[in-house]
Order: sequence, then C-alpha cells, then structure tokens
Amino acid sequence: MRILITGAAGAVGTVLVNGLRDRYQLRVFDRVPLPDFEDAVVGELTDFEAVAAATQDMEAVVHLAGNPLGGAPWEEILNSNIIGTYNLFEAARQNNVRRVVFASRAGLLAPYPEEITRTIDMPPRPESYYSISKVFGENLGYMYASKFGMECVSVRIGNVRADRPHADHPHHLSHPDLVRVFERAVIHPNVQYEVVFGVSGGEWPLYDLEHGYRAIGYKPQSPRTSG
Repeated sequence: MRILITGAAGAVGTVLVNGLRDRYQLRVFDRVPLPDFEDAVVGELTDFEAVAAATQDMEAVVHLAGNPLGGAPWEEILNSNIIGTYNLFEAARQNNVRRVVFASRAGLLAPYPEEITRTIDMPPRPESYYSISKVFGENLGYMYASKFGMECVSVRIGNVRADRPHADHPHHLSHPDLVRVFERAVIHPNVQYEVVFGVSGGEWPLYDLEHGYRAIGYKPQSPRTSG
C-alpha cells in the first residue's frame, strides 16, 4: 500500500515512519528535509501545490503535520492547522486518495471529570486554538466522507513521549500502540467515517477503547508500567 505520512519528522511521525517503513511503500512530507527517504516532499501545508504533489498516487494519507503547541497563537494555528488541513483533504480528494487518517487529540475531552469514562459521543471541550483546530479537522473529515465518499478516521491520540516508548498513564500512547492504532486506521476495511481514541489505556478505564476495537480493530497491547 502506498501511504503518505505528513509531519514525518515530528515526534509522532518519527515513531510511525519507523514502525511502518518495512511493510508499506511510504512517502513522507515535512517542512524539513528527510534525507533517509528516497520518496520525500519538502514543503509547507499552506502551499497547495506542494500538498497536491505529495498526495498524488497515494492510496492513503496519515495527516500528522501542523503546529503541535497548545499555546500557539491564532495566526499560526490558522495557517498550519486550519488552512493546511483543508489543503490536505482537498488535495487528497482531487488525487482520489481513498482514505485519510487525521491525528486529533484525546485532550479534546480534558475538561470532563476523570472519574467519567470518556466516549466519542461526548461533545469536545476545546481549551485552546490548537484544540479548536482538531475539532475542525475531525469535522472536515466527516464532510469529505459524507459529501465525497472519502474514507476517514480521526484518531484522538494521547500523550506521546519521544524519550519513553512505554505508557504509564491512561492519557499516554506507547510507541508500539501508536504504530498499531494508525496502521489499523489505515488498513481496516469497510470504514466510512470513524473517531477513535489512540491511547494505551491500563487498569483505569479513562477512555472507551471498545469502540476503537469495533470500529477499526484497534486494541492496545502495551501494558501499563509504573514510574
């Protein structure tokens, strides 16, 4: 399968690329060069022509790129996360990409009490422009799925730490589970539009992970560790 991964040089992208590169034909997109890849596109999300070139001939896209800072000002979020996400979906549509997997965030439900298990049916409670951009991306994916027949999965990922591959809190996503959830989001059959949680879980049922298993076959396998 030919898969484009945007934001491939970032913390999440690096883990995902390393986990998938031996099993799929990957193209990577980022604003910085990635010399280890023969098929790499360097560009900005705001450059529609660059995004269109990156999505050409791809079967699926995993969209990780964008400003990752929760405290980023509106102008930066607007360019990278709003306009850039629109460019990605529209370029994918024009190039007949079958499926787009959008990296959202589990933190959209952070204001809810922690004694309540979070479900995908809960209305998002964004507390930053960054979170607003994730709500936008999820809903843009729904529009492209319903209006144009594109398959779309929004993965609400938890905290990913570059220096620690294992999860020690229900908010966290281990490196192996990161690869697992995005791979399932790309390859699971018969998906039109889904939102799933990308967390590793644990004995504390903070997130509803059964929905993700039913929707795309994702079941975290990394045990919770202490410390």
